[in-house]
Amino acid sequence: MQNKALPLHAGAPCYNLNAMKKDMMYRSTVPIREMSERYLEPDRFEESCRSCENYGCNPGCPPHDFDVPGFWRRYAYLDLYALSIPVSSSWEEGERELSDQLLTMESVVPGSLALLPGSSGSPRADGLRYSIQSLGGNVEKLCRERLGLSLQWAGSEALSGRLAVVGGLLRSTGGSTMRPIETKDLIIRASSEEDVCLFSEWEATDAVKAYFSIGEDQTARRVEQIFREDLQNEERKQYTIVSKCSGEPVGRIVLNDFQPGWKVEIFRIYIGDPEKRGRGFGRQAMEAILKKSFEEWGMERVYLDHYTGNPAGRLYLDLGFRYEGLLRKNCRKNGQLYDVHLMSMLRAEYEAAKAGYGEIIL
Repeated sequence: MQNKALPLHAGAPCYNLNAMKKDMMYRSTVPIREMSERYLEPDRFEESCRSCENYGCNPGCPPHDFDVPGFWRRYAYLDLYALSIPVSSSWEEGERELSDQLLTMESVVPGSLALLPGSSGSPRADGLRYSIQSLGGNVEKLCRERLGLSLQWAGSEALSGRLAVVGGLLRSTGGSTMRPIETKDLIIRASSEEDVCLFSEWEATDAVKAYFSIGEDQTARRVEQIFREDLQNEERKQYTIVSKCSGEPVGRIVLNDFQPGWKVEIFRIYIGDPEKRGRGFGRQAMEAILKKSFEEWGMERVYLDHYTGNPAGRLYLDLGFRYEGLLRKNCRKNGQLYDVHLMSMLRAEYEAAKAGYGEIIL
């Protein structure tokens, strides 16, 4: 990005000068402390905006009636998204596609706020959404250093390369470091306190209890207690499966024995909403967690177990898991002992199976 006044907020398209063969979404998570230290330049951007004939007229642009660095400090992370599209594509359609994705994320991630592409964000019926640059974020530097993209703003002459549409999602200080995962029908995000009531409700049903070590005496208070204990356990990760269509939680994932670069156990995964079963949501959630495990966390082994008769065993085999053995009378529930079947997937097995998985955005 050139250090000129006009291109910063003139609404002109931004070009990605990297050669690419197809549309691609780039993503990176930036801690707000690092954002403030390296990528925030609100004074420079406001000075640039003063040369614009609409200065002071757009509520999404400077001058702001609030402390801009303080606004950023309300959050813990910026999830940075850049959509690279051919020059022949519609800039407006690219903006709309990324905006829709970010607003969907915002609707299902508690305490989050979408930063929309464009020069100044967008006034909406449910409140103003800013852009990264309207809040002083150096988008060119962010994309270069965090995404490996070389950007340049269009001036009076068209540039060669590809259009780059850039936006973000701010996540609150109370949230997880995990960027939400997106599949065709789902968003998988870190679980929150607000989800616990649903977990209690789901885990009180026979359909969920049948295949997990959940006793008849489990109370809602106990579910809440375990949830909070697991938040303090570095080897446990808790995620909520959300329907894109309804924006409502539909299921749960709990990981155990989390050892980055080595192994993790899928301790619990289910679709709790009975109306959402049989739609392939469980498979999409499994594929997403496997992709996250092997491609981002660098796992060499993912494992799980299941009770005899659990129909999910067929799904696990189809995904690429292999049986390792039978743990006889290994689990106790309601005073009875149960056999469980141990399954695992190694990196090479994931690489062989993933071609059959659906599209997943980490």
